[in-house]
Amino acid sequence: MDERAAAEVYDVVMVDRDGGPLRRAARWGGTIVAGLLDGSGMAPAVSELSIRSDGVELRRVAANDVSELADLHDRILLQLETTTPEEFAESWDLPAH
Repeated sequence: MDERAAAEVYDVVMVDRDGGPLRRAARWGGTIVAGLLDGSGMAPAVSELSIRSDGVELRRVAANDVSELADLHDRILLQLETTTPEEFAESWDLPAH
């Protein structure tokens, strides 16, 4: 069994969310409105998380709002540090590495 941390094999980065220019503009508009109303955590997420290994994207994970995206990012980072590559791959349904 591999005793390395998953962080030695995988990483997670924020990337721009897919979608056309109108969809992106609508999300940015929602972010601005939420910021003006002091609901910045509820602003629409304009990014997604990309789980990668050796620079290759294995899975993309989306969240509805900025707060959920930040929480998910923190949870994945913690999991990368505290699980083995096999455990991490299994929990995120990634191809065997």
